[in-house]
Parts: sequence; C-alpha cells; structure tokens
Amino acid sequence: MKTRLLTLITLVTTSCANLPYQITSSKCLFPVNSSYLGGLINYSLDLDEIDSEEGLELEDLTFATCKSGSKLLILAPVPLSYPEKKVQLTLSNKVLASIKIDDKSYRESRIEIQNNNFVNPSEVTQKRIKKEYTLGQKAKNTFTREEVKQVMMDKPLKGIISSEFGVKRFINGQPRNRHIGLDIAASEGTPVQVPLAGNIILSDNFFYKGNVVYVDHGDGLVSSYSHLSSRAVDVGQVVSSGEVLGFVGSTGRVTGPHLHWEVFYLGIPINPEIFLKIKY
Repeated sequence: MKTRLLTLITLVTTSCANLPYQITSSKCLFPVNSSYLGGLINYSLDLDEIDSEEGLELEDLTFATCKSGSKLLILAPVPLSYPEKKVQLTLSNKVLASIKIDDKSYRESRIEIQNNNFVNPSEVTQKRIKKEYTLGQKAKNTFTREEVKQVMMDKPLKGIISSEFGVKRFINGQPRNRHIGLDIAASEGTPVQVPLAGNIILSDNFFYKGNVVYVDHGDGLVSSYSHLSSRAVDVGQVVSSGEVLGFVGSTGRVTGPHLHWEVFYLGIPINPEIFLKIKY
C-alpha cells in the first residue's frame, strides 16, 4: 500500500491577528460542554451581544465558532497540559464571559516493555521517529472547509477499554507523555470501522504507532487508529461510517492486541468518548 500524506489547509492558533475558525455547518451538532482538561468547551453566546466576530478571543486557546439560530457557539478544545483554572472570552478586550476549566483526575499506568529499542531508541530509530512525528503533526492539524452534517461518532469496534484517555504513563519506570487516546482491547484481526464519514489523509507504518490511519472528518475534526495488523484504505479515499479501515493488531509499541484511537479537534487531542453516540 503506497504511503502518502494528503496535504490540506493547516490550522493556525487563534491570536489577536486571527479570526476564529468559522464552521460552515448549519446545525452545529457538537457535544455538550465538557470544559475540563482534555475536554471541549461549548459555550453559547447571544448574537445580540456582539456586532462582529472580529476581535473575539479566548485567551490563548484555539477555538472555532458556529452560528445556531440566535446563538453563537464557542468551541474550544482544552489541552491536557492547560495550566489555568478559567479562561476569559473577550471581544476587543471587553470581557464577555469567564469560563471555568474543571480539573480532572487521571490515573497512573505503569507498564513494562521488553524490547529496549521501544524504550530507549537508537539514533537511527530516533531519526525515523522524528520524521513520523512530523507527518502525524501535519495530519492532525489539517482540515477541510466543508459543511459537516454530523460530528457524533459510532464505536469503531466492540471491545473493552483497556486504557483511558489522559492516563499518566510510566514505561519501565520512566515517565512518558500522557496517553492522548483511548485503548480498546479486542482480538487480533477484529475489523475496525470508520466511526464517522471522512477522507483518508494518512496511511502508514510508524515505529511507535505501528500501522496507523488518519481520517479527516471536516471542520477541524480528525481521528487516528493505531497498532493495526493491516490497513484496508488508501490516502485520498472517501469513507463512510461503518466501512472497515483496518484490523486490530499489535504492531508498534504495544503489550498486546488493541486499537489505540485518537480524536483531534483543531489540532488538539481530546477525549474520544466526548464524541461517542453510545459510550463504552
């Protein structure tokens, strides 16, 4: 399977010089407010309160807006590392709202990896990891400006959650980056289905992620699927909800067969469970 990265528009962080990303959907069917670390702010603002979106800021958070009747929705992913307990929504330096960021407790996970190259990679492997990291960054920060009729997702497969989003990880006693996905344990070869229609923007084999697929769902929503035994889609392919994109495997850095599922909104990883129609 040929590996290519589909180049789309790259999102930039909102600042004083940038307008928020304006979603084109007429329904604004986004999840309810979950303003915690790793969650999604969904704040409703009366359109009567503002004359224009120009000058609208949410401090240093990247955000999008979506008009729904007489309301303007402010949609902002909250990074796991965000240090503040609240964030101010302002318009031309006038405070419109102060939005509380709830603290969320995430457990620790300690695992042992036998292959030392997955714990302390060689210089050659580190070069490969750096290249793959760049590809992943480009993929998660791409989006298409198109109307999205639905953002709530089906389950990509039946299984049991073996590791939650946000877990503080220690590998062979060494602290590692937080777990930014949802691990779903299932038998090797279990089909993984597309949970929401979109376009395949990356299909590759990475050192840590193994066989991985990235799907662009439009309007800033991207998802990825790692550790697949094999991939069943190609870059540029348009996929519908329910189509098989690959199969559960144990490729990359793993301790057993499972799907590692990530969801990014405006380039920021957030808890995939927020977007599930039916929870695990």
